[in-house]
Amino acid sequence: MKRLLAFFLVATATLAAESKPDVLFIAVDDLNDWTSYLGGHPQAKTPNIDRLVARGTAFTNSHCAAPACNPSRAALMSGLRPWKTGIYTNGDPAQGVLKDVVTINRHFLANGYNTLGGGKIYHNYNAEGRADSWTKWEGLFPTIKEHEENLNGLDRGHFDWGAVEAKTTDLGDYKATDWAINHLKTAPTDKPLFLALGYIKPHLPWYVPKEYFDRFPLAEIKLPVTKDDDLNDIPKAGVKMAGPEGDHAAVLKGDQWKKGVQAYLATISFLDDQVGRLLDGLDQSPRKDKTIIVWWTDHGWNLGEKQHWRKFALWEETTRTSMAIVAPGITKPDTTCKAPVDYTNMYPTLCELTGLPVPEHVKGASLMPLLKDPAAKWDDVAICTHGKGNHAVRDANWRYIRYADGTEELYDHTKDPYEWTNLAGEVGMSDIKARLASALPKEEIQSVSGDKKKGKDQPEGKKKKKKKAE
Repeated sequence: MKRLLAFFLVATATLAAESKPDVLFIAVDDLNDWTSYLGGHPQAKTPNIDRLVARGTAFTNSHCAAPACNPSRAALMSGLRPWKTGIYTNGDPAQGVLKDVVTINRHFLANGYNTLGGGKIYHNYNAEGRADSWTKWEGLFPTIKEHEENLNGLDRGHFDWGAVEAKTTDLGDYKATDWAINHLKTAPTDKPLFLALGYIKPHLPWYVPKEYFDRFPLAEIKLPVTKDDDLNDIPKAGVKMAGPEGDHAAVLKGDQWKKGVQAYLATISFLDDQVGRLLDGLDQSPRKDKTIIVWWTDHGWNLGEKQHWRKFALWEETTRTSMAIVAPGITKPDTTCKAPVDYTNMYPTLCELTGLPVPEHVKGASLMPLLKDPAAKWDDVAICTHGKGNHAVRDANWRYIRYADGTEELYDHTKDPYEWTNLAGEVGMSDIKARLASALPKEEIQSVSGDKKKGKDQPEGKKKKKKKAE
């Protein structure tokens, strides 16, 4: 009888594991829309990223909840917006706020998943290795020296780029890919797998071997499309975020604009190679037919548009992300969805895809209707927050920005995809602004840091050479 009961329990557990899909959860740091499928730059070459998103549904109007690593990742992993947590910027420590929150990985762990994490998932690398968060947390993978090289001569800390004498196999993201492939092939099958892989590149510094730079000859590099007087109709709060006297002025003075663009494209190309290796590894694994793939980048990135570099702003280039979901039996290959979505939609979507209950604190709408039909009716908007009181709202056609001081920007993407003409002060725009503003919070809690570090994320002038995660 005992043997029969033991057999029954094992069989039941095996059946439960087989009934749950596996999840390959891929996070990417600092990648904007410079992918072939999104067309953010005409010279971007990303055949493997394109191959990944073509397996399911690509969301072409997806946006981060905050345009910085820390708050974006905290919002996605917790399902809570910055104005609910006080995690607005990189200067607002997330680990204390989230220590008792049922985050995505904790939820999957509590519901029987084998949860394995490696690379960069949250902003603070070391705080993730908690016994109540993962079955096993791998952390960062050893890589080449990446700080204070000053290869571009700008002497601005890790705001640096250039070809390095290193083997591709020496880079951390290469090793992270090996780690993920190994677990896809060898992880026990008695439990469903939630495998979270966080790629570091193309985060600064843009150091990759010369072979990647050679793919983008400097003489052929095209700069982003810009407008010289683009900041003239932007409120002071927006100009402050742009910080034209900082990075952009240094790039122009050092004649590094084309070299910076080349380096970003080269680093993306390195990332793309790793994605290709990862997909091949998945296809060679026993999990290939039952694995949900979630692909997301934590925010966008500027390379001189609006005289701004990095993230830390509320325009299209900084909030737009690369995001796709491949769900066997639900999504159809080569589909795109133009609905405005943001990363508070991710948590409930994963729950619905895997049959897990949605925690009470998670209020975002599931993307399941759009995964089944990318053209389905969708009334939600995407909201991005950078600092208390500063928000952008994006729908299918418009971007509305309201700063903490009440000043505004409004752009019509049907006519102005580069956001060159601020219509906020024009006659006849009141109804549009009011409709979009209605999605903004009525109340916002204080930042975790108490606003003492206000402006910390906006680089102005020369940065100290200090190794830190951005």
